[in-house]
Amino acid sequence: MTQLGQRPARSGFSLVELLTVIGIIAILIGLLMPALSRVRENAKQVQCQVNLRTIYSAAQIHINDHHGYLPAAGWHWDPPGGIVNPRGLRDDHATRYIYYDDAGIKRPVPITVALAISLGIKVRLDSRESLEEDMERQDIRKHFKCPSQELDLRGFTQKSSEPWEAPRDWSSYVFNEAILGLREKSTTTDPTLGKAIRVKRPTSVLFAMDGRPRDQENDNWLMVPEKGPEDTLWTFHLRIDEPTSGYGKQLFDCLRHRYRADVVFMDGHVESIPMTREGLDSVGISKGIRD
Repeated sequence: MTQLGQRPARSGFSLVELLTVIGIIAILIGLLMPALSRVRENAKQVQCQVNLRTIYSAAQIHINDHHGYLPAAGWHWDPPGGIVNPRGLRDDHATRYIYYDDAGIKRPVPITVALAISLGIKVRLDSRESLEEDMERQDIRKHFKCPSQELDLRGFTQKSSEPWEAPRDWSSYVFNEAILGLREKSTTTDPTLGKAIRVKRPTSVLFAMDGRPRDQENDNWLMVPEKGPEDTLWTFHLRIDEPTSGYGKQLFDCLRHRYRADVVFMDGHVESIPMTREGLDSVGISKGIRD
């Protein structure tokens, strides 16, 4: 029984106190969410870099198994004999690259397939239809999917002037055509065509990087082309065909890693480069291959 003049003891929170506690919790959650988001994105970027290291490891296995050559990829201009086959790729003994049967013609497999095979993944090469069906499998596609990229990206990595084009690759990553392609209409009549040892400065030359298909209205290319003997990612960003076209900008996925791009170089090391002039200019396309 309560004595006269004394307040009854409270058994819980008042409404004001409860609302104050809820407000404090909401503020703390608001402060923590950006940090948690950054942690998640950092974890995705780490996995992206793991993917690029795996891609390079597969490329190194291909080099070891195919007399020092990386997979062929790119726009193969005017191949010898007019056809992209072993002779057209200057591979008369069909030992430098992996081929599939395309209506009776030996064609080089798409680069994602060549790298997947080097990782020990089984792919049918008896026909184009079988190859295209196997390219849909997740055990192949997972190695070329950046976890920060929500959409599945698909594009070409091989074509020629026959005309002929390879099946489309699924890939969040783009590759350096200056190293991998025939490119006889570019800056040299002596293309590297995947001969890794010919790259003079492997620590600064791009092999693969974060990217998206460029020229999305036409080709959906997953390749960085060679336009001049001193090209870097910055010169590609500035001009492709026309200085003011902005065509090269389509390749860069600026938002994927907050205006940074993960790059694996020809020596196998991976860097996260800022998408600034200084950062892009530090990555060679043709620059560093022959000088």
